[in-house]
Amino acid sequence: MTAQEGTRIINALEATWGAIQTHHPDVPDVVIVTGTGRGRRRNALTWGHHTTDRWLDAAAAGRKAELFVSGEAIAKGGEMVVETMLHEAAHALAAARGIRDTSCAGRWHNRKYAALARELGLEPPKKAAQVVGYSEALIPPVTVARYAAHIRRLDAATLARIEVPEDDEADQQEPQSEDNPGPRGGRGRAGKRLSVECGCTPPRRMQVSPAFLEDGSVLCGKCREEFHQREEPHQPQLELTLELGDGPQPAEPVAARVAR
Repeated sequence: MTAQEGTRIINALEATWGAIQTHHPDVPDVVIVTGTGRGRRRNALTWGHHTTDRWLDAAAAGRKAELFVSGEAIAKGGEMVVETMLHEAAHALAAARGIRDTSCAGRWHNRKYAALARELGLEPPKKAAQVVGYSEALIPPVTVARYAAHIRRLDAATLARIEVPEDDEADQQEPQSEDNPGPRGGRGRAGKRLSVECGCTPPRRMQVSPAFLEDGSVLCGKCREEFHQREEPHQPQLELTLELGDGPQPAEPVAARVAR
């Protein structure tokens, strides 16, 4: 009797995690799960996640973190799977060492995360991106070579997968700059941003995506009030006239920024 597809997938992912632990013994054990990375919002796609202490380990009388690798990541091949697992391994390492590597509900990846990602063999962006910070750490050729055998095994295993339609992937990721190439080779998550502020005096401000606000209220840890969209100051207009021979002719209105 052939092994069930779910068993084959988890076995392959566990073998890859074991290889990461061999190179980095501080990386803790996890419970590996898979499934679709699609969220409730249209075009929201997660390649993987790490959640601390989600599973109760009855045998060890303790708890273990969950490592999720999406079927969409599996569809992109072994290199993508290894890169995703190394990304999550950096979070696992942060949890094991008591390092706070993210904020804003896990969206903002700080410099401590970047250092951990680099320790594990990823190359974080040179500059922090809006909303996600240093999240988009890519796998360089030297790390691909280190895990080449496992990448080949993942590709050769022809695991069941969840395909990502090209139009969906294009919608949820937009190009960024050279200095900040974005996830998996050239695509970032920079798009429309809203300026929000809290009730502090003076208010604390930050830039977020519309989807971030749609997920729920964001509270300021200082004044305990919600961040709300900042009202842009009214831009007065000046009307100019041009002298063109036969008397003044009205010109098109132009916006003027007035210093206050």
